[in-house]
Amino acid sequence: MDLFPWFQPIIEIASGRVAGYEALARRYDDNGVAVSAAPLLFAEDLAPEARLALDRTIRRQALARFAAEAAPDQFLTLNLSPEWIDALHPDEPLPTLAMIREYGIDPARVVVEITELGGDVAQIGALAERYREAGVKVAFDDFGAGFQQLDRLLVFTPDIIKLDMRMFQDERWSHRKSALMQLVGDIGARLGARVVCEGVETDEEFMLALHCNASYIQGYIFSPARAQFMPAQAPQARLNRLLSQHLDMAMNEVTQRQWHMQRLHTQLLGLRDQLQSAGVDLALNNYCPEPGLLRLYLCNRSGEQISANYSFTEDQWQQDVSVVGNNWSWRPYFYQLVSSADYARAVLRSSAYVDIETGRRCYTISLALDEQRVLLVDMLDEVDETCPMSLLADCNSDLMALPFASASL
Repeated sequence: MDLFPWFQPIIEIASGRVAGYEALARRYDDNGVAVSAAPLLFAEDLAPEARLALDRTIRRQALARFAAEAAPDQFLTLNLSPEWIDALHPDEPLPTLAMIREYGIDPARVVVEITELGGDVAQIGALAERYREAGVKVAFDDFGAGFQQLDRLLVFTPDIIKLDMRMFQDERWSHRKSALMQLVGDIGARLGARVVCEGVETDEEFMLALHCNASYIQGYIFSPARAQFMPAQAPQARLNRLLSQHLDMAMNEVTQRQWHMQRLHTQLLGLRDQLQSAGVDLALNNYCPEPGLLRLYLCNRSGEQISANYSFTEDQWQQDVSVVGNNWSWRPYFYQLVSSADYARAVLRSSAYVDIETGRRCYTISLALDEQRVLLVDMLDEVDETCPMSLLADCNSDLMALPFASASL
């Protein structure tokens, strides 16, 4: 039974070059066409020992080809099945490490991919540590297929998280997809792990990958698995075109949002002037709210809500007094405002989130009303869910204040 490896390139976004390859098992079908050998490697009618032997044969071939043909700054990723991990005795030598030494490969150029599905968690953690001690990197494979199994991230902190984009292929762009993608990127950043988005097939999926902190792209958008290694710079021209397209779209999206925020900012400053000179009810009678206002309310400097929630429905203001006395001091958009050196003039906008009461995507704006009171406004975040650039709503950067000595420059 002849099985052999093909190699799918993994593209580094920052440089546009082929940074590495994933070795994938192939075999020839009855028509002589190379097809995936994965069904055979997981066939239940084949003895585990036979499957393991086939798996090791493919790994050996892949490492031999990699040592002879790959560029010296590229890496190779190898898949390890949970079945093999569970069968391994804790003191048993690791065949993959022996193969790496046999072919004279720097262990730092090899990545073992451990799937999150199946396998004993403690055993996986111990194996990952053995590989890491030898200099081999560890990837958390198929993150998304079993998205709930975050306990494995705690057992072994991966060097790489591989996110399967196929989990999102049947869903429209939505705030839920945005939240999941942002979560993956945030997990990677916080754990010090690089994100590889695999299964990327379209321009839209590439744009989506950019917004989940991906460092690498793998998929048909650049190349399927092939028998031969490709020139390292081959994907660069297309990747640069995609990045240029993304920059144009992102700049347009940011410009539109800034224009909207400036208009809203002006209206809220006008409302603040009215609230400073009159009571809430009188001020609101003279205020025509921006479309998309969910509610507004007042807090004292300690975060305690001192007014009702005011919402504008059917051309009139509605009040909800049940929330008076709630404390919002723990919200970042509150404590960052009251601790600001420019408290009197600062206007803060929160990250987008889903409003529990309405189930709709929104954000909160906070600004000082006076030295004792803070105005908070919840606004709907109306985005075009057919466009991946809508995810930019969740990608915010904070402007650093100028040093006090340079503030007048």
